[in-house]
Amino acid sequence: MNVDVDGLYLYDRIHGHAGTAGNASDFAAASHDPKAWTKGVTRFLDLFARCNVPGTFFVVAQDLAHPDVRAVLADCVAAGHEIASHSLTHPYTLSRLPDAAIAEELSSARKQLQDATGQAVTGFRAPGYVLSEPLLRAIVDAGHTYDSSRFPCPPYQLAKAAVIGLYRAQGRPSGSIPESPTVWFGKRTPYIDRLADGRALVELPIATLPGTRLPYIGTSLIAMGSLGYEAILPLLARTDWLNFECHAIDLTDHVGDEIPARLAVQPDQRVPLAKKWPLFVRALESLARHHEVRTLGQWAESPDRF
Repeated sequence: MNVDVDGLYLYDRIHGHAGTAGNASDFAAASHDPKAWTKGVTRFLDLFARCNVPGTFFVVAQDLAHPDVRAVLADCVAAGHEIASHSLTHPYTLSRLPDAAIAEELSSARKQLQDATGQAVTGFRAPGYVLSEPLLRAIVDAGHTYDSSRFPCPPYQLAKAAVIGLYRAQGRPSGSIPESPTVWFGKRTPYIDRLADGRALVELPIATLPGTRLPYIGTSLIAMGSLGYEAILPLLARTDWLNFECHAIDLTDHVGDEIPARLAVQPDQRVPLAKKWPLFVRALESLARHHEVRTLGQWAESPDRF
């Protein structure tokens, strides 16, 4: 079980709001809004405690500048959860940046997170899940031992590409970029990724359901609801790897937490927390009952379990 802690400002980038004249002040406010942490992460901490499971939080290091973020991060560490890197500033084009810029994003993020937590930060997840050979080299160079960015899910990747194209046609291009189709049908269970220079990196792909390649992440759980969850239970029982990835915003309440109205387009914001919470509790309790739940770092240290 793991959580990407993406601030609200990153959703503005996805939906083409960042830097537009009509939304400049809103975007500036969102960049300092810690609700992903103070609302979303704190609820995931409650969820993990209730179900007695460890979690991994992928953190954008620049967010530590906010005191409320640092306070919640300390709660994560105190509860025994793993902290992993989601880069320094979460540029969606990280995989396409010059080598020096990629190296700075990763090395600075890892140092800041280790200084803040006192933990060794061994894991990395790329912004938007998009990797490249230079980025893979930089992940290893920065000292990470595992990556969890691969999302071999054609339905998700097609939907993502369609949304990017739609926003471009509307004149408000998304900050996100599409993934190469070569990734869409990649291996869905853990493996050792051999880099071109011969070095190795453990890859822990994000969950897709066997046979169908349907996504099993927080967003899809919310979208399918209780009836959909019932329908996929046989597939969940069959899977030999279930890297259940969520986002902090999954456990926010659009109205009650006063999330900006422009972000109502997010699937996770269309369902109130009162309906989402029991669904997440049920899903995580079932996961803990039928599978061995570990942090991603613990799985990466045990390649014999793959």
